[in-house]
Parts: sequence; structure tokens; C-alpha cells
Amino acid sequence: MTSKQGYLTKSEPRSRNRTLFIGLIFFVVLFVVALQVEWVPYLNTYSSKDDATVVLDSASRHNRTISITNNNDNDYNNEFNSNDQTTAKTTTTTTTTTTTTTAAATTRPEPLQLDGNKEHNPFITMFPPRPPVEGERFLAYLPHSGFHNQLITLETALRLAVSLNRTLLLPPLYLSHKKQALVWKEPPVLLKQWSDRNRTGVDYCRNIEPATWPRKNRKQREAMTEQERLTEHQCRFYHLWTTTPWTYFYDIPKILSDVVGVAGETTPIRVFSRPVITMEWLKDNLQVQDLQKEMYFFNDTSRYEYLIVDDSETDYGVKPGDENTQEGEQVGHSTLIPETMATEGKFSKRLLLTDLQQRPEKILHFGSLFATDRFEARSQRQQDLQRYISKGMDLWNQAILDATKMAEDQIEVWSKEMGKLVEGFLGVHLRTEDGIFEKGAPMNLQRIVVWVEEMVKQDRSRYSSKLRRRADPVPQALQAAEAGAQSAQIPASPILTTATDEAVPTFLERCKTSPAESPMIFMATDVHQPRRTPLLKEFLDKFPCTMFLSDFRESDALLEKIRNPVDNVRMWPYMVALMDANLAAKGRVFQGTDRSTFSAYITNHLWPEYHPEAMGEYW
Repeated sequence: MTSKQGYLTKSEPRSRNRTLFIGLIFFVVLFVVALQVEWVPYLNTYSSKDDATVVLDSASRHNRTISITNNNDNDYNNEFNSNDQTTAKTTTTTTTTTTTTTAAATTRPEPLQLDGNKEHNPFITMFPPRPPVEGERFLAYLPHSGFHNQLITLETALRLAVSLNRTLLLPPLYLSHKKQALVWKEPPVLLKQWSDRNRTGVDYCRNIEPATWPRKNRKQREAMTEQERLTEHQCRFYHLWTTTPWTYFYDIPKILSDVVGVAGETTPIRVFSRPVITMEWLKDNLQVQDLQKEMYFFNDTSRYEYLIVDDSETDYGVKPGDENTQEGEQVGHSTLIPETMATEGKFSKRLLLTDLQQRPEKILHFGSLFATDRFEARSQRQQDLQRYISKGMDLWNQAILDATKMAEDQIEVWSKEMGKLVEGFLGVHLRTEDGIFEKGAPMNLQRIVVWVEEMVKQDRSRYSSKLRRRADPVPQALQAAEAGAQSAQIPASPILTTATDEAVPTFLERCKTSPAESPMIFMATDVHQPRRTPLLKEFLDKFPCTMFLSDFRESDALLEKIRNPVDNVRMWPYMVALMDANLAAKGRVFQGTDRSTFSAYITNHLWPEYHPEAMGEYW
């Protein structure tokens, strides 16, 4: 029977279905193959196995290997080992390396070597892996927040470790862009955030610069494949954070050893490097069988959950109103009992130091230890330890020290070229980003203005005779000739000849026309493009000889080239902040921003270190 016109025979639909089925199989196979291939154009260079080997060889040039574990182990990057030969073994669970201990590990290293290829590499921990000593007990905490908050926490942890006679599990210093910041959270969340900071499966991003990627319009972004989107996301965030040992910036070994003799201490402070902030790492590296039994964990549910009370000199046998207490006698440190010690307003609980000293667990683990007043220093011993540790945090990063010295020399050249009344410069810090600082920026800036005006008045009073001499045309001519002779001996500023930088000539031109008593000011600040922001316009009009870090191109170039050899992340964003602080502290006097830990670090540590003879002169 013939089919009617317009209808299909029985064989025709079968043929069409077969064709569709074959086509579907073809596209499935094509999709699976696509997943195995790097489709993103800017990744083609790094997609081969040979290129992956080059990355490992690059690490071996630093005489170091990297151990990276997968997400199942919840471990994150950067096991630093000291092997002369790199052996990479890739499995479905972990990539590990063999660890050997060299004699160099026990040798006290030199400060930073810029190229990372010298005998001592500061990006590698100075405290190599070791097994725990029999009977050794540990103190741990969860680091969070920015650089200086972590530094404050470390100082507290070191003092607490001494007071409890425990070995501090020393975490790495976490550095990041705001998008990858580790803010305080309850311990389970904070531990998860630390666990997520790993380099598993994204090592190819180390040689990819997201800043060089061409910007995409909406149509181009919509056309991206899922693999392209994932790759771009991973590599953009890859370069937004890194970790380094604390010894990259500070002379921690000196603090540990030189504590002997301070407050009666007879042994150095003990530390145990903890590069991975997970519970699994504790079990694997501290010979712990059961964390539930061998660890006491303070699970803080708020940022300021507990205050550690220094009751080391408390006499618990004396009560208020005791007949042995003389009438009118104040209850002092030696007679202070827990019931009379009011908790600070921001803390909800109190932990007694003497109770913590009695804890028998192998690991005493805190959540947050941040806050300058987290651990009281009532007794003389605690006050001495607190002072010693804080003042002992000597910045020894040679790149930052060299860049600061270059900037100081440049300021001296400018000051002489301008014929300034007073040698040196004023250091100020203005913080404007985040919360209270953003809202309070105008008021904080006004405080700095008032302070600078007061410094100018003091300068006029001290150098009034010098000002009168400058008003006399004869001495003024002699001084101009002398300045000309001096400038002939001093190398000309490389910045003066830089025609492409609009900000620097503006600074020089404005400063040249200012009065001799107009102060040279260096402002450390988080303001982006400070010469163009409306916030600082009136300040710059009033004080035209104000300098910013961007005015020192050679110093900036020195820091610009430094990368962390472990993950190839640029260190510049994190080093410039410390140089900002270091240069501001070089000012003959300093004024910071109220409630800023960055300002407090300059005021309490850096400035006194650089000006021991001037302490108290202006305050």
C-alpha cells in the first residue's frame, strides 16, 4: 500500500531518529573532549604538562619544594621544605614532597634578599618542620583581619605562650585584597575560610596576570564558556591573597631568644610553625590521637568573647573589708580578687590566667586573640613582657628599609632645593576607608590640620632668628649661593626630569613657591590618587609641600618587582603599606588617626625606635 501524500512511511521516522541520536552522541563526545582542553586563549601557553614542569622547576631554583593537598584533606597551600631536588608525585588525593632538614635551617638567616635566590630565602619559614618533644604542650589561635591586627594578636599570643609555658603554634601572616579578607567569624566559619585558602588545582594561575587581560563587553562575557568563566574567576582571586612567614618582615628569632633575662625568664620562647590552619593538620603534625580529649577549644561566639585576666599576683585569701586591710588602703594588685575585677565593657567573659595555667590538655586553642587589651598586664612581670615583645618587633625587611632610605634621601634633596627653614619633615597618617574612618575622615583630617599648624608655630618660635636672617638680603644671597653649591654636589632628583608624571611636577612647582616656613609633610594614607581627591584639596592648598608615597618613583620601583616565589603573587600591595608607615615614622614628629591600629603601630613602636632621644619632646 502506498502512503498518502504528505505522510511519512514507517521507515522514515526511524531513519530520522537514528540521525538525531548519532548527532547527540557526537555533541556529547565533543563536550567531554572540550572539558579536557583549555579553551581560554590566554591559557594556551600554560596548558601542557611540560609547562607545569617548568613551574615546579622554577620553585626548585629557590631550593624549595611546595606541598599542596587537595580539598578533601582541607589543607591549604605552602608546606615549605628544604630539598635540593624537587620530586613531584601527582595522585588523586595529594601532591607531596620529601622533607629533609639542612644545617642552614638552624643558622640565623640574614634579612630579605631581593631576588629570592640567595642562601637565605625570607619567604621560607625559619622554623622548619619538626616532631613535637615528649610532653610538649601547645598554644594556638585563629588569626584574622588585616596586617596590623594580626601583628597585635601575635604579640598577645607570644606573651600568653610565655605565661602558660606552652609552645606557640605560629601561623603564617595572611595578606589579601579586601575581596579576600579574613574577617572575624565564629571558629567553625573562620576555620572553613582558612581551609578555602588553598592553591589546589589552580597552580596554572601563578603565571597569569589578570591585570593584563583585555576587558570584555557584555556580549563577549555572555559568549564565554563555563570553563572560561571558572578559569577567569579562579585566576583573578588567585592573585588577591598570599601568605608569608612572619620572619619575612620581622626579626622573630631575636624576640624568641632575647627574652631570657626579661621578667626573670630563663628560657627562650618556643614556637612550632603551623603553615596550615586546620584541625586535620593538628592531628597529623602534633601526634594527637583524639582532639576531643587532647585539645581544649575556646569557641568564642562574639569578637570580644573573653578577657584574659592577669591574676598572677592575686591573693585569693584576702577579701574586701578584711580586718588585715588598713583603713583607707586601696585594694592593690596583690589583694585583687576575681569578684572585684569588673570585665571591660566590650568583653563578655573573663578567663583567669591561673586557671589557664592549670589546663592539662596538650593543645589550648583559642579563637580570636585580637585586641590590644585582650590579655591584661597588671603584674610587673606581664608589663615587662608586654613592653619587651612590642618593642622587639623590629622591621628587618631589607627591601622596605632600602626603599625608605631612598625616599629619605630624596626628601633631603628637595628640602635643600626649596631652602626650607627646618630640616626633616612632619609625618602624618590619615585613614579614610572602612566604617568609622570613612565617616570620620573630615574630622580626622581637621585634627591633622590643627596639629600641623601648631608644629608650624613652634618652628617659627624656635627658628625666629633664622627667619630674621633670611629677611636680610645679604645673608639671603649668601645662603642662596651656599644652597647652589650644595645642590651641585647632590645628585639631581630623578623625579624632576620625569615629564610623564603629572603629580610630581605639581608637587615641586607648588612647593617651590611656598614660604620657607611651610613644612615638608609626608602623609601616609589609604586615599587613592590623593592629589586629585576633593577631601585633600584644601589641605594641599594650605600645605603645598605635602608628599605621598606615589611621589617616590625609585622606592616604588624597588618594591614593585618583588614577588612571593611560592605562589608568584606580587608583594607590592602589602609592602607599600609598611613602607608608608616606616617613612611616616621617620618624620621628626608624627600625628596619626584616632583609633587606627596602623597609626598606633607607628606611634607606639616605629617612631620611638627612630627617635629615642626625642621621646616626650612634643607630647
